[in-house]
Amino acid sequence: MHKAERLVNLTVALLEARRPLTFAEIRRSLRAYDQGDAESARRMFERDKDDLRKLGVPVETRALDAFETEIGYIVDRAAYALPDIDLTAAEIAALAVALEMTGEQRARVGLAKLAARAPDPAVIETPLPATIDLGADQVDALADALVARQTVRFRYRRADGDERERTVDPYAVLSRRGHWYVVGRDHEREDVRAYRLDRIRSRVKGVGEPASYEVPDDLDAVAHVRGPDQEVTDVDVAIAPTHAWQAQARGGEAIGESGGWPVYRLHGVPPRRTLSWVLSLGRHAEVVAPAELRDAADAHLRSLLEAAS
Repeated sequence: MHKAERLVNLTVALLEARRPLTFAEIRRSLRAYDQGDAESARRMFERDKDDLRKLGVPVETRALDAFETEIGYIVDRAAYALPDIDLTAAEIAALAVALEMTGEQRARVGLAKLAARAPDPAVIETPLPATIDLGADQVDALADALVARQTVRFRYRRADGDERERTVDPYAVLSRRGHWYVVGRDHEREDVRAYRLDRIRSRVKGVGEPASYEVPDDLDAVAHVRGPDQEVTDVDVAIAPTHAWQAQARGGEAIGESGGWPVYRLHGVPPRRTLSWVLSLGRHAEVVAPAELRDAADAHLRSLLEAAS
């Protein structure tokens, strides 16, 4: 069982418990601690418990008798619960796309509940059965390193094909523009850099001692994967109803109709990248505005027709 799965299962067990559970009870209910050596199982549990606390899960230790000879563990729901979540139709669409990409079917009930509470609920269709693999081993290794504040080493392939070993202090893991990144201080460059997880060509290995670095208080992880500043503008796209979820997933605002198709306005997007996306939808979408981007789309389609003739 991967560590991430183990931590989730332990959190759920302690949340669902009506009373503090002893380690023996936890061990009987979770396969994660079924090692033959009870002492090894206890050490693994203690490490997991400490990691959950570092991640913000309020694992409480309580005495079960007056002499404190027996100890139980529980997570207080009130201390752990999040406030109510109200999502817009665009945010619901983004979650629907994420569920479709990861292939997680059991979470659809939760998504339906969130959609029902949304102030502007919308029915989201996600017909594409695409899936992605985040690489569980790499994610586990990075999760361990993030919690322990331990330096990691891996072999990395750049966009130009060059491969070399990187030694990095991981600060954060995040998703941006359809890819997952680890952001951290590169030892060779002595600067903060971002690395795409799908370009890591080896196992992520922890090196050095835990607690060997601190995450800067002013870190803006997103800024390190945003890329260079570029021109942005509002783009209006007419899109077939069967593909409207794609515009919603990009934060599109419904502003009307054109030829029986809904028109969505994408605010502050890179025009050329947006044009590539529209063209990838083929006959299911077309640029409405701005005029220069619509003309660019027409010119591209004409060139394709000429090449095919």
